Amino acid sequence: MYEQPGRQVPSSQYVAPAPPRRKTGKTIAIVIAAVLLLCCCGGGAVLAVKPDVVSGFFKDIVEAVESNVANAKVGDCVNTFTAVENARVVDCTSAEAANRVVGVLADKTETEFNADSACNAYPTTEYVIWIGRKGGRGNVWCLEQIKK
Repeated sequence: MYEQPGRQVPSSQYVAPAPPRRKTGKTIAIVIAAVLLLCCCGGGAVLAVKPDVVSGFFKDIVEAVESNVANAKVGDCVNTFTAVENARVVDCTSAEAANRVVGVLADKTETEFNADSACNAYPTTEYVIWIGRKGGRGNVWCLEQIKK
């Protein structure tokens, strides 16, 4: 039998190389980092060019939260309203101020609110607001009218 010169490798010992490992986790992390970097750069550019836009945006959010009647405390003033959704906290020196919070009763049911005795502890009460989940519990605000 005739052999070729050089080392011969039997075909049964041949092993295919393992496929390269995928690096999807690393790729996703790089993409997320790039998107966050672009957002930060874009936000920084907006802030540098128009700082009033950003500060005005946050000021509007804070004002909306602070003027929500659900955040009213004793002594706060409330505007004139025809529906609870329109009631909001206003500065007591403003022309809009019509009522003052004299009492806040936490964790009352709608039935307790409708009993007409919720604000008996506050004899100057003229208006009562209840904010809560229908059939659940909520808070009651006892309001007196501001005499001008």
